[in-house]
Amino acid sequence: MSSIVNNFSPRLLPGSPARKTALLVNPPVYDTQYWAQWSQPYGLLRIAALLKKYGYKRIELFDFMEVEDPKKIHKHRINPNESYAEEDEPSTPIRPYLIAKDGEELKLFKYHFGKTWAEFEQWLDERFPRRGPDEIFISAIMTYWWESVRDLTLRLKRRFPKSTILLGGIYPTLVPQHAKEFTAADLIVVGEVAEANDLWTDLSLYEKPPSYAIITPSRGCPFACAYCAANVLNDGKRMVRFRPPEDVLAEMRDKYETYGIKEFAFYADFLLFRPMENFAKVLEGIIQEKLPFRLHAPEGLDVSVLSSSQRLIDLMKAAGFQKIYLPCESIDEQFLCRMNRQHVRTEHFVKAVKMCERAGFRLRNRYVHAFVLYGLPEEKIDTVVKTIIFVSEIVGSIIPMLFTPVPATQVYQRYLPYIKERGWDKDLHMLNGKLYPFLELNEGSVSDYIDLQRLMFMLNSNYRTRSFQLFGNTRVSELFRRNLNDDFGSVIKRYKQRTAN
Repeated sequence: MSSIVNNFSPRLLPGSPARKTALLVNPPVYDTQYWAQWSQPYGLLRIAALLKKYGYKRIELFDFMEVEDPKKIHKHRINPNESYAEEDEPSTPIRPYLIAKDGEELKLFKYHFGKTWAEFEQWLDERFPRRGPDEIFISAIMTYWWESVRDLTLRLKRRFPKSTILLGGIYPTLVPQHAKEFTAADLIVVGEVAEANDLWTDLSLYEKPPSYAIITPSRGCPFACAYCAANVLNDGKRMVRFRPPEDVLAEMRDKYETYGIKEFAFYADFLLFRPMENFAKVLEGIIQEKLPFRLHAPEGLDVSVLSSSQRLIDLMKAAGFQKIYLPCESIDEQFLCRMNRQHVRTEHFVKAVKMCERAGFRLRNRYVHAFVLYGLPEEKIDTVVKTIIFVSEIVGSIIPMLFTPVPATQVYQRYLPYIKERGWDKDLHMLNGKLYPFLELNEGSVSDYIDLQRLMFMLNSNYRTRSFQLFGNTRVSELFRRNLNDDFGSVIKRYKQRTAN
């Protein structure tokens, strides 16, 4: 019988650490698409550091998502709603998801991303030929990836019935009862493991050192955006806790000197909170020591803060930031208010972009990107189109972000009756934004949402270091706009009708 545990510590586990073996596993991903870069299980790697601190006899890691080249991650098709707790391969024929509305259909195939189950079983045969580990620690991230966690725990429980399986991370923290009901974990760990918060990730468990490392300079967020679960993940507290900048820099320096790592990605709930007192100190240290780092912040940077300090952006450029990711979820400020994003204005976004360009980040050349959020309940297609055009004009590079309702957030609670009616409070994978969970509530058709992606990809097209600027000052841009305004489409339509007859 599984138990839900808050305030977990290894002290709660029986036995002497000096005599125990621990297995750490980062599960595979079941999804229709997956971007493998920055998939390092940094929470799990801090747990590894904690177990070493406790003096565990032996610690092993199997990372399904470990790849040398993120563009070459293994994937194979699987069936929706099929368990792979016992079978390695899908039954045939393989069926896609079917997204349908008003007679239109979209077929999306589901994939297993990462190392295969057969590889995992073979690895277990080699590492644990006679006796299983005392404890198995599993990290689970997205709630809509819960199925692979279910399959992993069932496999491990069948193979090692005497081992204690501990499941932690975002998924069990947000929906602990779901994890208790649908996985074979013995302990459902809710919330953070405080003892591990400030520890350095332990990369020594990898046979081949990774080419990058993820760094977490802080935890927590002062805001409560309606679609974000950061406050829930931080015990309901709207506060930011910082690691000392010297410690962050020391970790980066150590990984560079020990493993030769130069690529670092910063992950934090709100990276730029009080930046000059904290994050800027890290950047200044990198610059002062002339460390040859390539820096990234893939989750995006708050534009209300970024637009307030040219010095901060200049420091980021000088320290080695490669690209800048900025959120511009929508230019509809009423929508931003409904999402509790009152602290952000469109003007902040525009100003931040200009300041990035001033610091040396080239626009329209994939050095500055902007996230556009769409697929939200009851959204208007016109608003999304306007946001896309606006972002393309200001930045020139759009990253489409399909909206996923995250359990325990305000938006999720607001639409819980709709979600429960479809059984998606249990089938959490159906809330994956790539499956358009709110399509029924939106005015847009299947074709509309496909066209939105086409529009973004078209505007992102880059030739000779730049994307086309719809509202640019070139003659081509002016003639393009003029022909649209002069109803040139009627000329095209007339010729199409002639040839059709």
